[in-house]
Amino acid sequence: MTVSVRPGLLAGPARPGRTTRSWLRSDRRVGMALLLPASVVFGVFVFYPLVRVIVLSTQGTDIFGQPAGWVGLQNYVRTFTDPAFARTMLNTALFCVGVVAGRIVFGLLIVVPLTAKLRGMPVFRALLTSPMVVSVSAGSVAFATMLAPGTGLVNTVIRQLGGQGIPWLTDTHWALTSVVLVTVWGSLGFTVLLLVGAFGAIDPQVVEAAQLDGAGPVRTFWSVSLPLVTPTLFFVVVTGTVEALTTFGQIQILTSGGPADSSRTLVYAIYQQAFGSASANFGLAAALGVVLFLLVLGLSLVQFGVLEKRVNY
Repeated sequence: MTVSVRPGLLAGPARPGRTTRSWLRSDRRVGMALLLPASVVFGVFVFYPLVRVIVLSTQGTDIFGQPAGWVGLQNYVRTFTDPAFARTMLNTALFCVGVVAGRIVFGLLIVVPLTAKLRGMPVFRALLTSPMVVSVSAGSVAFATMLAPGTGLVNTVIRQLGGQGIPWLTDTHWALTSVVLVTVWGSLGFTVLLLVGAFGAIDPQVVEAAQLDGAGPVRTFWSVSLPLVTPTLFFVVVTGTVEALTTFGQIQILTSGGPADSSRTLVYAIYQQAFGSASANFGLAAALGVVLFLLVLGLSLVQFGVLEKRVNY
């Protein structure tokens, strides 16, 4: 039996014609046109300021804050050799760890009872997420009043219970802790909102299956529910780290970096070099800004490279 094969049938896939190539070029042009507005916004508000900060960090500044010539890496050398820089970085690390850990621990302690199907629970959810609508300045001023050493509400309650007042904002041992607690309170509403949605999305049949296998409430939470919300916890860790490293308002209103620089973080050090105490050393402030940028970038890369491997998607 003879089988006839048409010429060119086994010659492989045909090359794209002129019409196909024109369509591809048209798609590329449409894609570039759609990306252009976002690229312009990123270029103007992200990349250009970043380049300007890097350039400014290699320049000196006069008493009026004007560039006074290229100084190379002198600002960076001055930054890393400053005795106060190590204390600032330690405060920044402690503040960041305290805020992130506080958001997760207090968030889980609040959310787990909220998952119970009881009457009036939506009201409690609304109340516990209400801090997210309070501005940083208003919340910080309110806490500054409540934590005042003499007539503050917190110390008044402590004295009524027979204790002694605590200098929350004026003692080197308590100032940073107080700022951490206020920052955790301000960000707790958003954390609770995320975790409530994450726990609410867990399939009830999975929890029921674990309970039928004999798992108690603690075992079910630790081995079933908690692994299923690790994507949300990872998001809270990453965003909380960036937020903690860039926190400024609470520190400015509550302690102004004091007492004795005990609550001075990297962001507040940038502010002090650029605007604090009639200072206008924008070159040194820009060098600190570059250090902060590299710190945020490095921690983000480490978190995505290490923590994301433990996330159960």
